[in-house]
Amino acid sequence: MMNIVFDTIAVNSVFKNSGVFVGENTQCYWRSTAKENSGGGTVVGSHNVMAYNYNLVVDNDVVDTPIWNGSSSSGEGSSKSPYSE
Repeated sequence: MMNIVFDTIAVNSVFKNSGVFVGENTQCYWRSTAKENSGGGTVVGSHNVMAYNYNLVVDNDVVDTPIWNGSSSSGEGSSKSPYSE
C-alpha cells in the first residue's frame, strides 16, 4: 500500500467541476459538462489598477466535450451507471 502524507493542502480556487477530498471517501457518478475560459485571473486587494489589458481566447474546435448519455434516437436512454459492474 502506498502512503502519501501532506503537511498542508492549499486550494487557491475551486471551479464547478472540482473538489477536494481528504480521508477515506468515495465519489461516484461525477459528471462535468461545463467549460470556462479565464484569462485575467483574480485581482485581490485595495487600489488595484489593471489598465490596457487584452485577453484573446482562440478556441477553434466545434465541440469541446462530446457528451453521450446513452440515449438512442427514440429518446430511450440507459439509466445504468457506467461504473457499475
